[in-house]
Amino acid sequence: MTVGRIAAVVLCGGRSSRLGGVPKAGLMVDGQTLLARTVDAARHALGTPGGTGAQRGETAQGGIVVVGPVESAARWLGEAAQDVVLVQEDPPFGGPAAGIAAGLAGLEAGDERDFAYVLVLACDMIGAAALAEALVVALDGCDPDVGVMVEDDGRKQPLAGIYSLGALQEAVDAARSAGMLVNASVFSLLANVKTKECIVPAGLSADIDTWDDARRHGIPAPQ
Repeated sequence: MTVGRIAAVVLCGGRSSRLGGVPKAGLMVDGQTLLARTVDAARHALGTPGGTGAQRGETAQGGIVVVGPVESAARWLGEAAQDVVLVQEDPPFGGPAAGIAAGLAGLEAGDERDFAYVLVLACDMIGAAALAEALVVALDGCDPDVGVMVEDDGRKQPLAGIYSLGALQEAVDAARSAGMLVNASVFSLLANVKTKECIVPAGLSADIDTWDDARRHGIPAPQ
C-alpha cells in the first residue's frame, strides 16, 4: 500500500523544569541544537526518495511546523528554519496536547494541504532520525485511518508517532470543545485515534529530561 503525504509537527514548548529551566531545544549535540536535529530528522524521513513502498520522494514529502517560543525556536533552528512554519501553543507552556493542536493549525496557516498523516516528534529525543525512519517504514501497509506509535521496551511514546491527520484533527476538535486541551494528557487526546505499534530497540526513544540524561549523551551543562 502507498501511504499519502505526511506533514510533521515538532514540539519544543516545554518548561524544562528538571533542567532548571534551560530549554532542551537549544542544547547542543555534535554542533547542532536538539531542535535542529529533530527538524532535520523529520525532513530526511519524509523527503528522502526510496526505502519503502511509500515512494517517499513523491508522496510523503511534507511541510514541517515547529511549536514553541517562536523567536527562540528560530534561533535554535538557524539554517534549519528554512521552509519551517513557527507557531506558539496557546497558552504558552500549555502542554503537548495544546502543542499538537497549534501544530495542526500551523499546517493550515502555512497553506499546507492534502496531507493524509502527520508525524509528531518531541524535540528532545537523541534518536529522532532513527525513530522517524522506523515510523515511516511501519506506516507502509497500514489501513488509511490507522497510524503508528513508537513502542520502546514495552512503553508507548505518543510524542513519536505518525497519525491520521483527519483522526487527529477530530480528536483535537473534540478536546477543544470539551475544554480538555490545555495541560491534557497526550494519551487522552489520542484515545480514539487508531494506531499500531512501531517497536524500536530499547532506549531509542530516550529523551533528555535531566542533566544526568544530558551528560550520558555528552551534553554539557551551561557554565
